Amino acid sequence: MKKVILILVVMLTSSLTFAQDAPAAEPAVEEAEPKLTAAVDVVYPYLWRGVKYYGDKVAFQPYLNYAVTDKLSIGLWATTNFSNAADAYNEYDLSISYQISPVVSVVLADYYWPATKNNLDWERSSYFDYSDGSAKTLDLSILLDFSEKGVPLDFTWSTFIGGGDYKDDADGGRSRAYSSYAEVGYTHSFESAGIDVRPFVGAAVINKGGYYGTDANDEAGFTFSNVGVNVSKEIKISENYSVPVFIRYTNNDYGVPNDNLTKTVRNFFSAGMTFTIK
Repeated sequence: MKKVILILVVMLTSSLTFAQDAPAAEPAVEEAEPKLTAAVDVVYPYLWRGVKYYGDKVAFQPYLNYAVTDKLSIGLWATTNFSNAADAYNEYDLSISYQISPVVSVVLADYYWPATKNNLDWERSSYFDYSDGSAKTLDLSILLDFSEKGVPLDFTWSTFIGGGDYKDDADGGRSRAYSSYAEVGYTHSFESAGIDVRPFVGAAVINKGGYYGTDANDEAGFTFSNVGVNVSKEIKISENYSVPVFIRYTNNDYGVPNDNLTKTVRNFFSAGMTFTIK
């Protein structure tokens, strides 16, 4: 898999070496945005907000998005390793998003991640089970994107408002944890090379239930779970088709134990590409 990441690095950096000024082109005719978009991401490894849940394999992530109106859209997303091994990971998500303004949008996402048949440690609850410890959560996010205002800054706040996200209470009971994650990123574009570089800082702001992991003492709390930099570029395959690729470095302060549980891994390198279906 190191070869895959190396190839993507070469593809990204080659444009920095050989980029030339293109001749002025005639103004393009703006096309209407399609109501239905579909694509497949191929990534390794799959990290979610800096957290790695099993799945130390290549992940295939198809998704569909349908624009009901110019502000309201519905999305379907999944990730799978096409494997029933104990270390494989599957997830199926449904989301609804609404664009409040050019800067602000809200997203309600329903996450479902049942364990594979050979994973005896992971939850295999049914699709409609939102109880404590189930494999379902409802995630409400507020997204701010200031690029329309000329500032390439973005911010996300996400809170679990339903599903299996609970914490222990002082009286021995269990109550909703409202685990929350925040991330800020800044994108700088090297236009002559067609490369975007986005440093980002993400943190589990509310983590009382340990949803975003625990420290060496098995205690949960605030942690910088997703700090790093993403480098992306569109690779032109033909006149009308391009494949976006990325490489990314991520640091998770809590980290995850390695396969032998002998040490904690906190630094991750990942890579991927997107195949758009037109």
